[in-house]
Amino acid sequence: MELALREKVCAIREHVADLIGATRFRTWFGETASFRLEGDVLDVQVANEFVGNWISTNFMTHLIEAGRKVVGAEPRVAIRVVNGRAAPQAPRPADGDSPPAGCPAPRVAPPGPPPAVRTRPTLRSELDEFVVGPSNQLAFSVVSSVAHAPGQAFKHVVLHGGCGLGKTHLLQGICNGVNRAHPGLEWRYLSGEEFTNEFIYAVKTGRVDGFRARFRNVDLLVIDDIHFLANKKATQEEFLHTFNAIDASGKTVVLSSDRHPRNIATLSEPLIDRLIAAMVVEVYPPDFATRREILRRRAAAMHCALPSEVLDFLAHRITRNVRELEGALFKLVAVASLTKEPIGVDLARRTVEDYVPAARPPEAPEIERLVAAHFGVTGEALRSDSRDRSVTQARSIVMYLLRKHTRLSSPEVGRLLGNKQHSTVLMAVQRVEKARDHGGTALWKTPGGVREVPMAEVLDELEQRLLRRREAGAAPS
Repeated sequence: MELALREKVCAIREHVADLIGATRFRTWFGETASFRLEGDVLDVQVANEFVGNWISTNFMTHLIEAGRKVVGAEPRVAIRVVNGRAAPQAPRPADGDSPPAGCPAPRVAPPGPPPAVRTRPTLRSELDEFVVGPSNQLAFSVVSSVAHAPGQAFKHVVLHGGCGLGKTHLLQGICNGVNRAHPGLEWRYLSGEEFTNEFIYAVKTGRVDGFRARFRNVDLLVIDDIHFLANKKATQEEFLHTFNAIDASGKTVVLSSDRHPRNIATLSEPLIDRLIAAMVVEVYPPDFATRREILRRRAAAMHCALPSEVLDFLAHRITRNVRELEGALFKLVAVASLTKEPIGVDLARRTVEDYVPAARPPEAPEIERLVAAHFGVTGEALRSDSRDRSVTQARSIVMYLLRKHTRLSSPEVGRLLGNKQHSTVLMAVQRVEKARDHGGTALWKTPGGVREVPMAEVLDELEQRLLRRREAGAAPS
């Protein structure tokens, strides 16, 4: 009997690791938690309250699902802080794990056929938990309308923006909202990578008809990170047909991407045309008030009352995205819990130092606006086919700066500037570099006449202005 129970506990641990990933499992369970199974009760014993609260908030559904797979019924999960254990360590990724005696460390599932997409997956995010501010107000309003009445106000939606800004939260919130308000509707939620893997597996196993039946006969299809389809021609074509089939039946598609559809390199034109015909909404980085409210709510969910000055400090210091904001908060609470040090600004300053960049990296629109203003042209002119000397000079310098200061590839830069060929971008960058290195000049028209300045000086001035803006965008100390 004892052996059977131990095998079940090992199986539960392994299922949890498969569901949340080996790294996250090692971080939150490997060295700080032990499992016990008594009847229909799964007892998870942890070293401190912080770890217990974090597991309860983020992994409860995974524990229940893993228990259901092993014992055949939904278990009751108890998270308990156990005193008298060996000195706990701060949660951290570790190369080793500490499973119960006789229980092998959970493994990462070997490559194989992807699991079938479930009609009712467990999604953790709810719309009523989303913190709304000026940066995401429009996106929130749109997805709320979709959740309330799919296919009516907005038939198709594309959310785009940088990583960690809440797009996944909004997409999962739509599905959970539809699940409650319209339980009879069929919906599917998955990532662009999962869609790709399922399609490849269906082709290899000759089950394409089943794949198409799963994805085309739905009322709502939600795909996160659709930019994953870049450079995958066959998958793009299949998704386009899926999109068209859903659209023809009057149903709804909601997608997210890390950039505007026009700026996703190697995406087919028919698919781009489809996507930009949807309601395309950008999600921006949150402002100070929104960041502060996010921190306050997350801290409350962790049963931790942060002093007002600490909330202000963190909201000022962590500015890039919500994910970093939450990571800094979790690290601060963990350090305070394990060191027994009171949470104050001094501890916060020491704890979150790694989260603060020396300077904010420039973004493509910022570079475009800066150069356009310097040369007295418009953004529309930069993206046009104009051969005016001032416009072509400015356009070439924008291409140069985008390639130097952002992660955009040449095809992405070309697409951003009016669908120019990547070879055009390469030649423009080479011209600017040659002029910079060999004493060439930049020539453009101004209200006072034609102006000619050494290219090296022009680039230096523009980059200094970019640097000043980046430093201004970095959080105050």
